[in-house]
Amino acid sequence: MFKITVKGIFTHRLRFALTALAVCLGVTLVAGTLVLSGSITRTFDAIVEQTAAGTDVQVRGAQLETTAVDGSKQREPLPLSLEKKIEAVDGVARVAPDMSGTAILVNKDGTATRNGGAPNLGFGYDPDDPTIRITSGRAPEKKGEVLVDESTLELAGLAVGDTTKALIQNDPQNVTITGVFTFGSSLAGATLVLLDEQTAEATWAPDGEVPSFTIGADDGVSQETLRDRIAQVVPAGTEVVTGDVVYQEQKDSFGTAIGFITTFLLVFALIAVFVGAFIIANTFSMLVAQRTRELALLRAVGASRGQVLRVVLGEAAILGLTGSVVGLGLGILLAAGLQAVVKQSGLEITGGLPVTVSTVVVSLLIGLVVTMLSAIFPALRASRVAPIAALRDDAQTPPGGVLRRGIIGLVLVLAGFATILPGSLGDKPQWALVGVGAALLLIGLLVAAPWLTRPVVRLIGIPYTALYGTVGRLARENALRNPRRTATTASALMIGLALMSSVGVFASSANASVSDIVDSELTADYVLSSGGFTMIPTTVADEVTTMQGVTSVATIRSAPVQLADGSVFAIAADPRAMTENVKLDVVAGSLDSIDAGDVVVSRTAADDRGWKVGDTLTAEVGTRKNQSLTVGGIIDDSQALNNPNMIVPLDLYAKTVPAAQQGDFLLYVKSDGTNTAALRSQLEDVVKPFLVVSVQDGDEFADAQAAQINSLLYLIYALLALSVLIAVLGIINTLALSVFERTREIGLLRAVGMSRRQLRRMISAESVSTAVFGAVLGMALGLVLGLVLQRALVSQGLETLSIPWLTLAIVLVSSALAGMVAAIIPAWRAVRLDVLKAITAD
Repeated sequence: MFKITVKGIFTHRLRFALTALAVCLGVTLVAGTLVLSGSITRTFDAIVEQTAAGTDVQVRGAQLETTAVDGSKQREPLPLSLEKKIEAVDGVARVAPDMSGTAILVNKDGTATRNGGAPNLGFGYDPDDPTIRITSGRAPEKKGEVLVDESTLELAGLAVGDTTKALIQNDPQNVTITGVFTFGSSLAGATLVLLDEQTAEATWAPDGEVPSFTIGADDGVSQETLRDRIAQVVPAGTEVVTGDVVYQEQKDSFGTAIGFITTFLLVFALIAVFVGAFIIANTFSMLVAQRTRELALLRAVGASRGQVLRVVLGEAAILGLTGSVVGLGLGILLAAGLQAVVKQSGLEITGGLPVTVSTVVVSLLIGLVVTMLSAIFPALRASRVAPIAALRDDAQTPPGGVLRRGIIGLVLVLAGFATILPGSLGDKPQWALVGVGAALLLIGLLVAAPWLTRPVVRLIGIPYTALYGTVGRLARENALRNPRRTATTASALMIGLALMSSVGVFASSANASVSDIVDSELTADYVLSSGGFTMIPTTVADEVTTMQGVTSVATIRSAPVQLADGSVFAIAADPRAMTENVKLDVVAGSLDSIDAGDVVVSRTAADDRGWKVGDTLTAEVGTRKNQSLTVGGIIDDSQALNNPNMIVPLDLYAKTVPAAQQGDFLLYVKSDGTNTAALRSQLEDVVKPFLVVSVQDGDEFADAQAAQINSLLYLIYALLALSVLIAVLGIINTLALSVFERTREIGLLRAVGMSRRQLRRMISAESVSTAVFGAVLGMALGLVLGLVLQRALVSQGLETLSIPWLTLAIVLVSSALAGMVAAIIPAWRAVRLDVLKAITAD
């Protein structure tokens, strides 16, 4: 039976090769993702290990629930004076207050030294830090001197002794590079600048407070012993932990971030594998149907049902294993390519290409298991072929069950709508219901697809029948001959295009919502934004306010606020300046209550949490606990202000947020309209020293937001393109098998006068009909899912529904072109058939 299994593969080697390719592509993305994840993990493990080399104990303030501007959890600040107490503890070799922030060098070309999206970090220099080794020059000794790591210096095109500018924690300075150092491991693309201790303290600890201290131990003193000694001299409530604990925390933190990347990529890999399963199932179903007589003969000469079942599953196992092995090899190459792509975004991965046992096992198992599961039903049908079937000339597996499947699919679709609508149309989306409803819609459409084939394909075939007459009708009828086969082939394409369409609706709606904000809410003439790279210094607003022609400046600052039942997104702003630059609708209370020390909340937040004017809330704000906040007003949600849940007074912000973290993420500027061009020029001159701060009018601001959305959109499209490619392979496979199946019929058509050109046209029309059928179903499902997603996110700012009709039209046309491309190989094989041999074929 093993020989029969192998012979079956070699007899149909081209079809099996195409099917194996579908398995291979899916496994390639899985393996590539796992290898890339391992490489990133190695890179950051090396960074964490190098950092931990100088840490035996860490003393830090109690952790708060609020987050800093970099997304990390805030800690209660500790006074710098604690350093002397710690130094006096027996066994302490060194104490370094942790002072860090943003430091951006101006490179040789006069622009900001940035490595994609990697961070620009600045620290205070500690001569006793074992992780820092100066390779050239000397350490910084005063303000205006900096020590730079080798990779940053190379990126900037500068050398030791050069003078340049730098933006250090939002403060533009002239600096001299006094030396270059190595960190001991890759910085993963980050740039690193070190300041002398006094300048670092003035920059990142101006209020005399730091979040933590790093302590090194004398030789022979264990981490646990030193921890216990230090714990006796620090204030109550202060955390004292060993370096091993810090190492594990940092490793876990990086692991969480890497896990997100891995999960994101694996989702698309599994989509590709899922799409490939349709091709595998379709291929085996057709092969079983075409080999009915062969399998029946096996039964007739004594093979049992189990043996026939094992023959088909054996073919699937060999196919799945072969595709998985090749996919694993290609996955390693893909990981290398992804490293190069990721490097363009600033993340330099130096962890090599680790191929672990788990990566190999998971990759092979996914390909093998998916292939076996996809082939099991065709294999069961093969095992049930009666021996008498070998005596019939027209032995075929009847399609059947189309109407029944249509009814079941329709019921599932209706159940999906009944589930998804309540989950998305309420004031607060119920994501569990949305997910279940979306799954029911997808499953229902897959089940009902054979029933939908006849009406939809007939409609799609109208242009062909009009243009090509009999040839067009033949193509249409060929597509309708086996509705289940056509539906299964089209369903693979449907899944990829459904996801593409839903993402397109989401992106288009997001862009339209941003544009509507500019038109309906924003009254400011200019927006100053750093694009999230850094904060805009508060001094910029002071300078802009004094400019001729400026009538109002609204500063928008992020205020970390944590309530007992969770965090809220809060901003700090002046109420009068806000209303002069942004249209705000007051629902209850008054915006002026902010001047009296109260807070104003959004309507959505008030509805969700049951807040009313006059309520008192206890919250953590910045680094301060137990702050009493009184609700003085309720406003409609404002997208122009980034849809905050709460607006707090600027005085509270100044008191609770560390000075080193203070700054604006947006500035709105309103002019008197006399000379806006001159005002813009002045604004650009003011922000020029801050390198990454831009001046935009309303349309430019909307375009910048849209560019960020579109960048993510293009990435998702690229990842989904693999599933579409696999679906096109499925069409090729189905057509190739269909041509083989209809060999005698094609010979007869050629014998009665059909030209080679007409035959090619018929097969192309059949392929296009299948592809467009899948595209129509996919876009219909995608539109529904996109609409649901938009409605569910209305409260998050996605207020405007926009359907990207041009994009959908391009997708539809591209699907038709993909169908034409998919028909090239099958049509080429069909026109090369010898007419006489074809007529006499079994």
